[in-house]
Amino acid sequence: MTVGTIGAHESDYKPQAWEAYTLAELGQWVHLLATRAGHRDSPEKRSKDIHDARNYLAMMSAKLDAIEGKV
Repeated sequence: MTVGTIGAHESDYKPQAWEAYTLAELGQWVHLLATRAGHRDSPEKRSKDIHDARNYLAMMSAKLDAIEGKV
């Protein structure tokens, strides 16, 4: 899967491992990483948290696409 920025990280994990997450779990990751980014003092760490949150958001989007029948 190469939705959003997930494709760049696929080789770090077992194939389709991200699909085991529920929409609620993915949403929690997005929420927690975005919240943590807002608490960061370091611009580099803040940027990394936002980057990671966008990856989880891309996973959510892929799940929604599948539900909608686009995949």
